[in-house]
Amino acid sequence: MSEDAHDADTNSGPSSGTDSGTDSGAGRTDAPPHGQHIAVALSGGGHRATLFGLGALIYLVDAGKGPELASVASISGGSLANGYVGLHTDLTTVTPDQLRSAVTPLARAVSTGGTVWARWFTSAYLAVLVALLAAASVLCVPLDGAWPFPVWAVTLVLVGWLARRRSWVAAKAFDDVLFHRARLDQMHTGVDHVITSCDLQTCEQVYFSSRFVHSYRLGWGVPAEARVGWAAQASACLPGAFAPVSRSVASHRFTSPRPEAPSRFLLVDGGVYDNMGTEWAIRIADRVREGSPPSPPPHICDELIVVNASAAQEVTSRGSVRWPIVGEITALLADKDVLYDQTTAVRRRLLDARFRAARRGEHDRSGPLDGALVQIDRSPFDLPPKFIPAYGPDDELATRARRVLAALGDTRDAWAADAEANRRVKTKLSKIPADRAARLLRHAYVLTMVNAVVLLDYPLLPIPELASFHALVQQP
Repeated sequence: MSEDAHDADTNSGPSSGTDSGTDSGAGRTDAPPHGQHIAVALSGGGHRATLFGLGALIYLVDAGKGPELASVASISGGSLANGYVGLHTDLTTVTPDQLRSAVTPLARAVSTGGTVWARWFTSAYLAVLVALLAAASVLCVPLDGAWPFPVWAVTLVLVGWLARRRSWVAAKAFDDVLFHRARLDQMHTGVDHVITSCDLQTCEQVYFSSRFVHSYRLGWGVPAEARVGWAAQASACLPGAFAPVSRSVASHRFTSPRPEAPSRFLLVDGGVYDNMGTEWAIRIADRVREGSPPSPPPHICDELIVVNASAAQEVTSRGSVRWPIVGEITALLADKDVLYDQTTAVRRRLLDARFRAARRGEHDRSGPLDGALVQIDRSPFDLPPKFIPAYGPDDELATRARRVLAALGDTRDAWAADAEANRRVKTKLSKIPADRAARLLRHAYVLTMVNAVVLLDYPLLPIPELASFHALVQQP
């Protein structure tokens, strides 16, 4: 990670939070003075991102910020959490206990069985592919002359066709395990739950929500009959692992398509464009001015909580890139890793600059945007000490930083170990062991709280016990 990227979450400046103190009780429901003005961005990262994003949302509701939430935009694994929460709760009115009860099935599914690999038909699908290749090999043994060539040609065409169905298999698994064929328009509308994918033809994001679909080239449309499971899979359509998802744009009835707009989407993982899911909140003011947004239009946000469950790439030995043939593939995969990592680092630097500018009273035509970054590879002890010597004993940020450190107590080594272990959880859609799942939830909860308290004057709540998160992920 570059030095600038490493420091990109050490935002400084006066608080622009809407709460007057940092230790108000959980579950506060008084009406916020500025209405719904907080955006949340949930990154990609497989089931690791699902749990990490869920932990952050639980803190925000515990802290009484639910009524102030305007949007939750998500990528890939974060979209599993976003879609599930959007279907089962209205974040603007849900109580802390109600939210925990609603999301327990999601947390347990991710921990005990996973999603894609939890269904029998996923293994059956792979078994069919292997069986076809094995059958072709056996059939060709007794054949003479040119006969093996047509056998293999037919087999490879059939296997190729079936391989293109792997995105459908994943979407069906998401539906079976989590969403039960629910449509996008069945999600709650108190908060805009925005599931983000990337269109390969326009090289731009496409946003799916309960009230609208939006694309720069097509304008504003309606969700039509699109299902949450389908949208989540399109958002999590990692290149190589899944085939791009094709869908006609006609059913969405876009209001102002440009002449060059495609007639079909060709969708892949939203992280190809923006793996932190921040683009929606950054440009929401401009989007509302573009075309004909739904009524009422999405809220303009002046705070953004970025929950990034993807750690920076480490130094990695890539000797396989020198191997014949195989090296061509591994080199492309390495290129993809660098592109994902660097675009995220650049976005963090730009966000940090924008957050600092907002605290100085500066902003562009999109309006002020303050916020906090929550990085999975950081301990809750990383940010607060940076404000104490720099801002002096009487500064508000320094005061809040000292209070946070006092609340954390003598747990620095334990949190450092958890951050290191959590960042190394593989980006996958299979189950995560219960203890690690609970630690991901708790890490996100506490890290979101610590950074938001120091930077935005959010409520400082008691540090939750790990057992409370074990209760969410373990079967009774």
